[in-house]
Amino acid sequence: MLLRASSNATDREVDLASAVGQGSAVGVDHGDLLLRYAEIANRDPFEASALADEMLAAVGPAGLVEAAATIAIFNGLVRSADAIGIPLDDVMMGSTADHRSALGINDYAGASQSRAAGV
Repeated sequence: MLLRASSNATDREVDLASAVGQGSAVGVDHGDLLLRYAEIANRDPFEASALADEMLAAVGPAGLVEAAATIAIFNGLVRSADAIGIPLDDVMMGSTADHRSALGINDYAGASQSRAAGV
């Protein structure tokens, strides 16, 4: 729930449902474009290059690099955690329960590791 923490840190209201394909990226500058870029980059990284000009015009070179790096980091972290079966710890389970339920995250395959720990 890093998006929730970062939105709190910047005093911005962010629609967390947008992170799982529901709602829109309200509260994030260029949010709809960034979501589209992230979704395409995860499906087909080579296809994401088709958005390069639009991304550069909207967020600039540094923003494009930051978006690509963020996508890569999250992708790697999630794949690594799922692959080795890391469950959410008790603090994270408790603090994210309402959001995980509302967003349907408990239905994702990787959630089975945390279910084994009592979810």
